[in-house]
Amino acid sequence: MKMIVLGGFGSDAGYWSFENGRWVHHGGWEINQLADVSRSLSILGEAARLKTPGLADSVSKELSVSVEKALTAHLGKQLGGEASVVIVNVAH
Repeated sequence: MKMIVLGGFGSDAGYWSFENGRWVHHGGWEINQLADVSRSLSILGEAARLKTPGLADSVSKELSVSVEKALTAHLGKQLGGEASVVIVNVAH
């Protein structure tokens, strides 16, 4: 299993992965993109709590596509088919 932490460490908005028993920094993720992914994940979490039939699915459909594209673009090789835990740590 891979653990990946987005944001919260340093100013370049890169990410960290836990590899071979230590944290390794991977730089370069535009801060506004990272903030959008963080907000989108928060909205997806809230949407899952909606009780109106079909509303959660409707809200989640486009948002999940956008989040998946962003994560794949920046973490594609890190995800590499293994089970992964992605932790978003962005100050708001």
